[in-house]
Amino acid sequence: MKKIATITMTMAIVVSAMTGCVSVPEVDIPETSEPTVIELTPARAQDDYYRFVNEERFKTAKIKYGEQSVEEAFKTDLIDEQLETIIDDCVSGSGYAKGSEEDIIKHAFEYYQAYDFKSEPIPEDLMAMIEKVDHAASVDELLETDAELIKDYGLGGLVNLYTDTNPFDPTERVIMIDQISGVLEVSFTDLREDSYGINTIKKDATMILNTRGYDKETCETYGKELAFLALDLFGATDLDYAEDSMKHKYIKAIPASDVESIMSNVDMKKYLEAIGIDYTLVNKYCVADQKQLKMLNDILVDKNLNALKAWELGRLYSNYMDYIAPHYEQFEAYVGRSYDSMHDQAVTTVKRKFSQETDPIYVERYYSAETDKALRSMCDDIRAGYRELISNASWLSEATRTELLAKLENIIYITGTDLKRHNNAEYADIYGNNYYELCLNYDRLSRKKMIDEFNHQDPVSRSEIAMPMQMMNACYNPYSNNITITAAITNDPFFNPNADYYTNLGGLGAVIAHEMGHAFDSNCILFNSKGEYDPSWISDSDMQTLNERDEKAARYFEDNFIVFGVYHVDGEQTLGENYADLGGVECVCSLTKTKEDRIKLFESYARIWCEIITDEAIINQIAYDEHSPSYIRVNAILASIDEFYDTYDVKEGDSMYIAPEDRISRWY
Repeated sequence: MKKIATITMTMAIVVSAMTGCVSVPEVDIPETSEPTVIELTPARAQDDYYRFVNEERFKTAKIKYGEQSVEEAFKTDLIDEQLETIIDDCVSGSGYAKGSEEDIIKHAFEYYQAYDFKSEPIPEDLMAMIEKVDHAASVDELLETDAELIKDYGLGGLVNLYTDTNPFDPTERVIMIDQISGVLEVSFTDLREDSYGINTIKKDATMILNTRGYDKETCETYGKELAFLALDLFGATDLDYAEDSMKHKYIKAIPASDVESIMSNVDMKKYLEAIGIDYTLVNKYCVADQKQLKMLNDILVDKNLNALKAWELGRLYSNYMDYIAPHYEQFEAYVGRSYDSMHDQAVTTVKRKFSQETDPIYVERYYSAETDKALRSMCDDIRAGYRELISNASWLSEATRTELLAKLENIIYITGTDLKRHNNAEYADIYGNNYYELCLNYDRLSRKKMIDEFNHQDPVSRSEIAMPMQMMNACYNPYSNNITITAAITNDPFFNPNADYYTNLGGLGAVIAHEMGHAFDSNCILFNSKGEYDPSWISDSDMQTLNERDEKAARYFEDNFIVFGVYHVDGEQTLGENYADLGGVECVCSLTKTKEDRIKLFESYARIWCEIITDEAIINQIAYDEHSPSYIRVNAILASIDEFYDTYDVKEGDSMYIAPEDRISRWY
């Protein structure tokens, strides 16, 4: 589901600002310089189904200060309260097994409260790493330190490599060299539109170097050098990759010898071995942005050493700012001041830093066997719905249909029951003497596990959980061909054990169908039934048919749905998510039997996307997000569903009406 915020600020703005599927009442606007509030007449299902269902919720929903949206269905406050209860119970308890989730939570909470960030000096080992970076005499020496920072201090590394699953063979572990997304705190996507970020890089680098005792002129010189290096790297960056959620389309599997030729200024063998990676297992790399990698190699030379040290120091400072900032006046604003009680600060920190420890306890408390049984049964029903849709899709060739059905049958569901507690013995020695040492040892253990998995070439599990069970979300993983459905999203209004089947089907069922639909959207359909990224599995004729349908679908969203009367949704950018929505609703609709079933389903579907969002955020979403705004996820989808027309007697002239020849379908 993986959604980003969606609709608009006040009800007076929401409807009048949007055209296409939304009916705007005709009103006389008085001639006055005073702001005028237009009272909207109640929405009709035939004109604006999204508002029709959610009108009363819009009236009471309020965006909290400092936030950009309020999502009525995503009850994060409820999850926060549940997690706070778990943490408080762990802290008040005793006698836990060493290394257990409860014991780690208790130690983390108490250590955090006892740690005086203002008075404690910068930890000696951290200070030693800062000195080591600053005193590097060459880029080669800096990269040795960089490898140590990856292995022992959790930094991403100047080359930005890590172990991952091979998208072209999901049973294999490889070294991924990912795209560098920015320099210091400035992202390359921000630089695309605003050169102000270059000044920010220079200013931040100057400030960082100032803490090392360099004079003002030297700091500014090296800061300017880093800003120019950032511009060079930005110029070589593929921003399409940076903004595309389906990044597999850009990744290339490249022989190790070729990568090492590209990275001629880096001893890759020495670098990887310093990280702890068994170099004899590295016969290829998966590279996200080859052009950027070539530029990075050009940058990693001794003449740029001082600028590179500023970059590395900035990354180290950012990762450990809580321990560093109190000792430098210029960094105080980077940490901020919390007005929460020490108890609340500790709870927030444990929730953020130790979610893997609270997660299994959350599942044990708030996810039942009965819920899991109902959830998996619904998944089976949805799979059966897709089975029928795919089987009856006459526009598919028999070979493509057969492979899609094989992919459908191969999808596995990951739920709360798949989350297991960790081995206490592995965590028994991580505590250290204070909060800093606990966090450091905890992160080192996590990093060591990932490196060991690669070095031992452990089998890749298809049942790996993709997100915390305490997060209200769900997702599809094309490599494993699985769906993760978290325990938290089994809360109302997505799912209620006391609700009728079709209400739940329109809520959580639509989310599951959306995720299952991702297996067949315009992006993930390029993965075959084994989870391998291989567009060639689809015949040329079928690919042409798919492309033609894609083009019509993209035009449908662009031509019929406009925000603020100006902004068109990018049909190509949002196509994968729109297809998942459309295919998902087509699927769950196929499981209904009566008009009453469909009413419950449609109302529930509109309710889970109930959201209010600021104008600025929605414009930003339209520009860069692969998800359409919430009102489009409801109105545009339902306006292409024949069952919706039958259920609500939608006719030509109604704002929800789209001519039959202009409607789209994923399967029909």
